Parts: sequence; C-alpha cells; structure tokens
Amino acid sequence: MKKTLLLGLLFLLIACPQKDEQSELKDVVDLVPTDNEISGWSRTGEMRVAENGTQLYALIDGEADIYEQYGFVKCAFQDYQGEVSGVPRNLELRIFDMGDTTNAKDVYHDSRIESGAETPWTEQSHAGVEARIDETFLFDYNIEFWEERFYVWITIHDEKTQAGLNVAKLFALNVSAAISE
Repeated sequence: MKKTLLLGLLFLLIACPQKDEQSELKDVVDLVPTDNEISGWSRTGEMRVAENGTQLYALIDGEADIYEQYGFVKCAFQDYQGEVSGVPRNLELRIFDMGDTTNAKDVYHDSRIESGAETPWTEQSHAGVEARIDETFLFDYNIEFWEERFYVWITIHDEKTQAGLNVAKLFALNVSAAISE
C-alpha cells in the first residue's frame, strides 16, 4: 500500500511539472506596446527606464517618493503619436513594477495619486483588477489601473473626446492583456 502511494506521488511529481517562477516574471519593458501594435500609434522618442530610486527621481523627481515607499522595482515610460479623428495626438504610457500585488494596489489607492474625483472604470471589459478614469484635466483623459504587481498610468493629451478616451482604453486593455498572458 505504501509502495503504491509513493509510486503514485512520484508519478504526480513527474507528470505535473512545476512552473518555473523565473519564466513567469514579466519585465515592464516587454509590456510596452510596439509601433503599430495599437493600429496607427507609433512610439516617439526613446523609452525611459528606471531600475532604482536615483533613476526614478531623474524621471519624475518628487513623485518618485510615492513609488519608492511601496517597493518600486522598475518602470518604463513611452510616448506615442497617432491620430484621433484625423488630428495628430500624443499619448503617454507609464508602467511601474511594484514587486507584488499588495504594493501595486497600495500605490493605486494612495491619496497622493488617487484624487477621489476619478470615475471607476467598471465596464465588464475594463483593464486590470481595478481601473479608473480621471476626467478632471481640462484637455486630457487619464486612465490608471493595477494588475498583478504592476501599476499603469496612461494619458491621452489634448483629446478630451469619446474617441480620445477610446484610444486610451485600447492602450490600457492591450497592456492589461500583456500582463495577463
């Protein structure tokens, strides 16, 4: 009986390989959409990456304190240009690796980031675990979400229209899908 049980356990260990934790680790750089991955939208400028506090402060100065407080690991910033209703527009994407889900959620809910004036993005097909849309800017839409260990921030500039919001949502859904795969 014991021998059969041991053989059964050995078979399970061999037949059901454990997932390699390292292979599942995603790099923020790999989550950034490439040129025309979102149809009609291309990267502008170099991707800006920070892998430590000093580099993060060089990118966003005083704002870096919030992310460092919650275990910042790495971030990638990328700007894009495309057209909305035939007019050239710019979009800014920031993806932060916060190390774990608790840190990502805590950054999302930090009062220095969360103004309370945002609208929760609650449609069935929203990005991330939680997402919100900030409509308080005069000319821009901002979308934020967190998923797994990532906090994501997207702003479409000078296009406060439904078409502009749809583009920002498309970017958010694309990054969310990349995180989930």
